[in-house]
Amino acid sequence: MYKPGAFLLLLLFSSVCVLAQQKISGIVVEKNTGNPVVFATVQVKDEKSTLTNANGEFELTVSALPAHLLITHLNYAGGSFEVKTTGEKLKIALDPRVMTLKEVIVGNPAVTIMQNAADKALKAYNKSNFGKAFLRQIAYEANEPVYLNEIWLDAQWKPYGLTGWYPTEARHLQGTKGISYTNTSFITFILSGYLANSFHQKPLLRKADSLYTFKLAGTYLQDGEEIAKINCTPKRELKDKRFEGAYYINTVTNNVLKIEGVIKGMSFKSSGQVSIKNKETEFIAQYRLNKQGDNVLDYAVFNSINRLKMPGAGVQNTDLYTTLYMIDDDSINKNNLEKVSSNINDSNLVSAMTYNKDFWKKNPGIKRTEKEQAAIEILEKTPH
Repeated sequence: MYKPGAFLLLLLFSSVCVLAQQKISGIVVEKNTGNPVVFATVQVKDEKSTLTNANGEFELTVSALPAHLLITHLNYAGGSFEVKTTGEKLKIALDPRVMTLKEVIVGNPAVTIMQNAADKALKAYNKSNFGKAFLRQIAYEANEPVYLNEIWLDAQWKPYGLTGWYPTEARHLQGTKGISYTNTSFITFILSGYLANSFHQKPLLRKADSLYTFKLAGTYLQDGEEIAKINCTPKRELKDKRFEGAYYINTVTNNVLKIEGVIKGMSFKSSGQVSIKNKETEFIAQYRLNKQGDNVLDYAVFNSINRLKMPGAGVQNTDLYTTLYMIDDDSINKNNLEKVSSNINDSNLVSAMTYNKDFWKKNPGIKRTEKEQAAIEILEKTPH
């Protein structure tokens, strides 16, 4: 029997469901120049967060409007912004932080700052942080997309790198030509820490200046605390897998906030008659405090440009772009985690997983750039 009251209740319930998922999007730029602010954290209070992409763009689903967005970036003065409607693309401008170089009368303060950071980090060397992580890898050969991995995974992270993982959702696309990118995720995982490990000698060591020289580039204030930028240069005896760039250190808490620079001495193994020579590898990683007050991974970027030589194909560039983003989540099943290893065939593992189109529509990770989206569309048309 038809009941008008029940029909009205159903309509009201449907309206609530529609309103419960609001998608907001926008772009974050630098004030005055209008340049995109890359890898700014965009978060709604007590809800999920995301990063801006290479064009400064972001996209985020919120439970209700109005919503208060918190935008943060180590090199910019962030802020809180209220969003009342989803009708238009937001444009948020941030002021760059001004760095000053303080006068130094005696000694090298950079060595002291790095040693203090190393001493604190080493105390938490084996402390695990568990959470959800998003990994996106995309490769181009001669500017044509040939490989894509997008993975949501349960993860275990320690100050020297991501040590355990378990993929929960994945999409894998592989072109018919070119090389096979097997276990390239391992490099990003193992480099994501701020401490040195057996794979890579970063500047944070028990004796910090044993393999690197340090110079204070400048300081600025963030929330009333001093942030120091320390330029790190490897000494002559350090030839293999070395870092060259800058560490950002909070001199009050001695926490590492960010690393940016290049990885020198990288090499990639290849099979058959293919030879690969690394030309340049850019590395950026940022860290944050979790709810327990531990300094943990926020995101890591690993972009590698290589020269590929194949019989019959000549010499061409092969570019691999990787972003790893991690959020806290205590609900993951830690028993499922597998040890991160250099011989895990991640390509086979994720390509065997069932692609859940509905999941990826709701959980894109980080908003794709037009180039990334075009690459996916090209690869999707490739016969598999």
